[in-house]
Amino acid sequence: MDTREKISARGDSKRAESPRGTGNTARGAQRRIEIIDAAIEVMARVGLAGLSMRVVASQAQIPLGALSYYFNDKSDLVAQAFQQLSDREIERVVRTAERLQPTMTTEQLADLVADMLIDGFSTPQGALVTRYELVTEASRDERLRPMFEAWYAAMVPALSRLFRDLGSHQPELDSRTIMAVMAGLEIDNVYRPLGPVDKRRIRATIRHAFRAVVALHDL
Repeated sequence: MDTREKISARGDSKRAESPRGTGNTARGAQRRIEIIDAAIEVMARVGLAGLSMRVVASQAQIPLGALSYYFNDKSDLVAQAFQQLSDREIERVVRTAERLQPTMTTEQLADLVADMLIDGFSTPQGALVTRYELVTEASRDERLRPMFEAWYAAMVPALSRLFRDLGSHQPELDSRTIMAVMAGLEIDNVYRPLGPVDKRRIRATIRHAFRAVVALHDL
C-alpha cells in the first residue's frame, strides 16, 4: 500500500467514526467544512483558550443551537478541526512529493519544497497558526497525536525516496533534516505575515539545506 492509499484508508476510517450524520449530504458536508474553517480563523485570532461554540457560531453566521447538529461539543469541534487541517496538509505534501524528481537540479527540488512551505502560511488564512495551536494541544491530548503524526507519515517516505534516488546512504535522516529546517522556518515566521524579503530568505535557506544534504552523498 503506497502513501496515498494509506492516507485514504486513514481518512475513510476517521470519517466512519464521525459522530454526526450530516456528512451524508453534500450540503451537510460543505456546511461542516465552513464551520470548521470559521473555527480555524477563531483559533488563529484568539487561541484555543479563547475558542467557544458561541464565538464560532458568530464567525460562521449560524445560530448557536445549530452547532449541536454538527458537533457533540467543543472537544469534538477541535478534534475535527485538527483532522481537517491534517487532511489538507497531507494533500499538499502528496501533491508536492509527486512533483519531486531525481532528474531535477538541487535548486529546482528546493524551490518546490519552498513553494509548498510558503503557500502553507496563507492557505487557508490562519491555518498555520491554528495548526501550531493544535499541535501544542496534542501534547496534552493523545487523541490528537495520530493526526499530527500523519503529516510525517506522508512526508518522510516521499522525501526518503527522493534522496535514495539521489544516492543518499541515509535517506530517512536526510528527509528528517529537511523537515526540521522547514519546521524551524515556520516557527520563525508564523507570528506575522510573510513579506517579499521573508519569502526570499525561506527559499535561500531551503536551497542551502538541500545543497548541504546532497553534498553529503558524495562523501
